[in-house]
Amino acid sequence: MTNREPTLGDKVRCKITFFVGIVTTHAKHLAGCDRLWIVPPVGADGKPLDGQWMDIDMVEIIQPTAVEPVVYDRRAPGGIDLPPSR
Repeated sequence: MTNREPTLGDKVRCKITFFVGIVTTHAKHLAGCDRLWIVPPVGADGKPLDGQWMDIDMVEIIQPTAVEPVVYDRRAPGGIDLPPSR
């Protein structure tokens, strides 16, 4: 575990519910309550499970940079053509 705040791509665990997943969104609020959208692993049946919003102070990092954030080249007009996921 680490002492830094969780960032995009970190694998985290909720200190209360033990919900585990990857941080995919970081929402910063005017009131100072930063929240993270955490997506769990795919279920045993291969179907995606619902993610959850959690306060940044309620999660701990269990694997830093478990997933590298995607960096897009936004110079091309209309965005980037990505191959379909399979």
